[in-house]
Amino acid sequence: MQNDEEVEQSYSRRNISNSKRDNTHQENIKISSKRSSHRVPILSGMGLSEDENFSPLDQDQEKPSKQDSIQNRTAYNQSNTEKLSKSSLTSLYENDPSLNNSSNQSFSNVYANEDDAEFEETNWWLRQKYKRQKRHQKLKEQYSLSDYNWKEKLALIFAVLINIIKHFLIFILVAGLLLGALVGGTGLGYFAALVGETEPPTKQEMAESINRLEQQSTLYYASGQPIANVRSDVVRSVASIDEISPNIINGLISIEDEAFYDHPGVNPKATLRAVLQTLLTGSGTGGSTLTQQLVKQQLLTNDVTFFRKANEILLALRLENYFSKDEILTAYLNVSPFGRNNKGENVAGIREASEGIFGVPPEDVNLAQAAFLVGLPQDPYNYTPYNQFGELRTDNFEAGIKRMKAVLYSMYRNQVIDRATYDEAIQYDIVGDFLEPEKVPEDRQSYLYQAVMNGAIEQIMALNIEEDGYTIEQVYADDEWYNEYFYDAEEQLRTGGYHVYSTIDKEIYDQLQQSAQAHDDELGISYEGVYIDPNTGEEVYYVEDVQAGMVVLENETGKVLGFVAGTDFENNQIDHAFGMHRSPGSTIKPMAVYAPAIEHDLIYPATIIPDTEFVETYSDGTEWRPTNYGMVVSGDYLTARTALLRSDNIPAVRVYEEIRNQNIPVIDYLKLMGFNTVDSYTEEDTQNLAFSLGGVTKGPTVFEQTSGFTTFANKGNYVEGYYIEKIEDSFGNIVFEQNKEPVRVFSEDTNYLMVDMLRDTNTEGTGRRAAELMEVNGDWIAKSGISENSKDVWYIASTPKITIGSWIGYDSQYGDFVIDINDGYGGESLRSQTFWANVVNDLYALRPDIFGTDLKFEQPESVVKQSILEKTGTLPGTIRINNRQASLSGPLREDVFKRSNPAAELTYDFLFNASDEELQRFWAAYLSNSNQRQRNNNSSQNGESNNNTNGQEATTDPMSPTDPSDGDTDTTVTPDPTVPPDQPDEPETPPGGETPPGTDPAP
Repeated sequence: MQNDEEVEQSYSRRNISNSKRDNTHQENIKISSKRSSHRVPILSGMGLSEDENFSPLDQDQEKPSKQDSIQNRTAYNQSNTEKLSKSSLTSLYENDPSLNNSSNQSFSNVYANEDDAEFEETNWWLRQKYKRQKRHQKLKEQYSLSDYNWKEKLALIFAVLINIIKHFLIFILVAGLLLGALVGGTGLGYFAALVGETEPPTKQEMAESINRLEQQSTLYYASGQPIANVRSDVVRSVASIDEISPNIINGLISIEDEAFYDHPGVNPKATLRAVLQTLLTGSGTGGSTLTQQLVKQQLLTNDVTFFRKANEILLALRLENYFSKDEILTAYLNVSPFGRNNKGENVAGIREASEGIFGVPPEDVNLAQAAFLVGLPQDPYNYTPYNQFGELRTDNFEAGIKRMKAVLYSMYRNQVIDRATYDEAIQYDIVGDFLEPEKVPEDRQSYLYQAVMNGAIEQIMALNIEEDGYTIEQVYADDEWYNEYFYDAEEQLRTGGYHVYSTIDKEIYDQLQQSAQAHDDELGISYEGVYIDPNTGEEVYYVEDVQAGMVVLENETGKVLGFVAGTDFENNQIDHAFGMHRSPGSTIKPMAVYAPAIEHDLIYPATIIPDTEFVETYSDGTEWRPTNYGMVVSGDYLTARTALLRSDNIPAVRVYEEIRNQNIPVIDYLKLMGFNTVDSYTEEDTQNLAFSLGGVTKGPTVFEQTSGFTTFANKGNYVEGYYIEKIEDSFGNIVFEQNKEPVRVFSEDTNYLMVDMLRDTNTEGTGRRAAELMEVNGDWIAKSGISENSKDVWYIASTPKITIGSWIGYDSQYGDFVIDINDGYGGESLRSQTFWANVVNDLYALRPDIFGTDLKFEQPESVVKQSILEKTGTLPGTIRINNRQASLSGPLREDVFKRSNPAAELTYDFLFNASDEELQRFWAAYLSNSNQRQRNNNSSQNGESNNNTNGQEATTDPMSPTDPSDGDTDTTVTPDPTVPPDQPDEPETPPGGETPPGTDPAP
C-alpha cells in the first residue's frame, strides 16, 4: 500500500497534468467547470468546504458517468477549488464513528489509483455507502431499548411474542384449512378411483357370500355311506339369533362395536383414526365395525391396503342397506373363529365354540361364559383354553381370562350390567367350566381316511394346476411348488364343505383288513433296538415289523375296490398302498423290457437269448457284471418266454441293451401306463441298464405298479386307476368326476404275446407258489419281483376282470432291514405269495363275483401260431457251418407270433444280441454232438438212429448236426431249461451284485 507522501505526489502530478489539458481545451474546461460546480457543495457537505452545507441523506444525487467524472475533476482543478487530499478525506472517515475500517481501507486504495475515472466512480459509491450507514444508524437509535426500564422491556417482549404466536396460529389455521381441503379432495378422488372399477354385488350375491361358511367336508364309500368327516381347520355349526344368549350379543357389541345400532355400517371417527395410523405407521388396526369385520371375513382379504379398506367401507354401507342389524350380527357370530374345542379341533361359529368349550348350547351360557366366548374372536388361538391335541393349556389360561374381564368391564362401562353383577362375574371360576379333553373319533385314525383324503387333495391340486396353466410334471419337479399347491388344496378340502365319493367297496375293504391282520405274522421277524438320533443324541427304542401293501383293481374301469395300506395304523401311519415308493424289482420287466421289445419287433416269445456272462464297462474303467439269483450265470441259451418265467436277469439286460441302442423311448411307455415320470420312474432311470432289473432312484407305489400291470389285462390299453369317483362342492356342484378314456399302450398282438408269456410265469415260473395255494380258478397272468438284497418282494396277478398287486418289506426307518431267507419264514417269494394267496382266498370266499373266473384272455386274429425249431426259435432251414451245409428240421414246437412279425428264417446268427464268440461256441457244441451221434449211428448193427436225441434232423452232410446239449460238450447249454421244483424266485439285482453308476435300486 502507498504511504501519505506517495499519495500527495501522485495527486499533485494529476493536477499539473489536468492544468496542461485545460490550456489546450478551453471550451471543454468551461463545460467541465460548470459541471464541477456540482461537486463543491457535495465535498463541502462532507467536511471538505464550509461554503455550503450538504445533508448526507439527500437522495437527489445521480451517479456520474465515467466521462463526466473526468471533466468535473479537470474543471475543479483548473478553478482552484479546494484540492482533495488523502489526508482530508481520510480524516473524514476516521472521525465518523458510523463508518467502519473496511471503508477506510477502501478509501485509501482509491487514492492509490492513478486512473481518474476509476477514482471518481469509486468515490461516488463511497458517498452512497456513507448515506446508507447514516440511515441505518438513525433507525437503530429510533428502536433502541436503552431508555426503557426492565418492566417496560419485559412487557414489550411479551407483547411481541403474543403477536408472533397469534400470527403463527392464523397461518397454521389457514394452511390447515387449505391442506384439509386438498387432502379431502384428493382422498375423495382416490377413494373414487379405488372403488370406481369395483362392481357392486347384488343383494343375492352378498347373501351368498356372508353365508358361505367354512364347512367340514365328508368322505364316502362307493355306496354313499360316509367314511368320516374331514378333520378340518374349522368345525362349524350354525345358530340363529333366537338361539344365542342376550349376554353374548350385549358382550360382543360392548367390546367390539358399541355404536353398532347407531352407525350405517361405518364409524367415521374410528375409520379416520385407522387411516391416519396407516399413513403414519404403515399399518392400521381397529376402526372396523362389526359390519366391516363381516365384510372383511367373507368378501375381502385381510390385506392392510387402502384398496381393501375402501372396498370394505363401500361394501359395509351396501350390506347395511340390504340386511338388518340382527342378520348381520347373526352372520358375524356364525362366521368368526373361536379357537379350539376339547378335541383339538379348530372351531368357528358361536354354537361350536359354546358346545366345544363349555358343553352347553349358546342360548344357555351364563354371563361369564358369554364374556369368555365373545372375547375369543380377537385372538382365538391365544385365548383358547385348548391346544391342537385337545389338551387344556393349564399354563396359559391368563390371556383368555384377562380378555373375558375386559369384556365384562366394557359391558359395565356401557351400563349393560350393574356393578354388583360385574363384581360377581369377575370372581367367577371360568376354568372349572372347561370340558375335559376327548379323543378324535377312530374313523379318522385309519389308512382308509388318510388315503381317500390324500386322493381328494391330489385331484383338487390337479384342477388348480390346470386352471393356472401349468402341468403336473412341472409342479411335481419342484418340491416347494408342489407343497404350495398341496397345502392350498388341503385347505380347500378341509374348509370347503366338499363331498368326496370314493370307489372303495366297504365290504371288500373291511375283508382285506381282516385278512391282512390275520396273516401279517407270517411275513417275517421283527427287528428291535435302540436308535440314537444324530441331530439330538436322543435314544429311541424302536420295533421294525414287516409291512404289507395291497391294491385290488377292477380292470375295465380302473376302480380301486379295496386296499391294504398297513396292518397297524396306531404304530405306523405310512401308507404302503398309495404313498410309499419302492423299487419294483422284476415286476418292471414285462412293462419296460419285454413288451417294448416285442412291440418294436426286436424279439418274440421264442427268441433265443444267451444267459451268459455280461459285462458293461464305463468310461471310468469300472464294470458292471449282473448275475442271476444266487450270483449264478447259467450259460444257457434261453427263449424269451423261459427267461421271463424264470425271471433271469442277464437275458433281460441283453434285451434292454438293444432297446437302448435302438433309442426306443421306454419312458414314453411308462408315462402312457400312468406312472409319475418325476417321482416314480424318471427318464434318467431308464438310461441305465440296471433299470431292466428294477434299479431306480425312487420307484413306484403299489397302486401305480398294479395299475400299470392292468394294461396287459386290458388288451394293451391303459385304463387309469383311480379311487376318487367324484367331488361335489357344498352347493352340490360336481367339481371333479373321473371320466378318462383308455389309452393305447401296446398293440393288441404285442399285448397277447405278453399275456401268453405271463401265463407261464403263473403256472410254471416264479409265480407258481401262489397258483398252487390259490383256491380261485380262472385265466391268471402274473409276475413276481424281488429288489436288491431282498428289500422289496412283489407279486401281481390278473384275471381278465381283476388285478391284485402286493408288496412286503421293511420301512427301514431306523436301519437297513431286509427279508432274510434264514429267519425261519421261508424264501422271499414263498412268504410273499403265501400272504397274497391267503388274502385272495378270503376275498374270493366273500365276493367271488369280482374275479371273473369264467373269463379268458382271447387270442386276437393278429396273432398266429407257428411251428418252430425248439433249439433256435426259428423256422426249419438250411445253413452253412464251417463250410458245411446243414439242414435243421426238428425237434419242433409251437409258439405264438404276431401276424406282422412271424417266425424268422434260420440263420447262423439267430441268437439275440450275442457276440461272435457266443455264436461260435453254440455251433461248435452243436457240431460236436452231431458228430458223436453220427459215430453212434455207424456202429449200430441195424443202422437205426440213436434215440438219445429229441428228434431226427436230416442233413446233406454225413455228419448231421444235432442238439448241442446232447452228448459231451465244453459248454453248459441246455436245450429246454426248466425251473427246478426247489428253485427260489429270481433276484432282480443279485445280493452283492453291482449296479451301474447313477442308479439306486434300493428304495
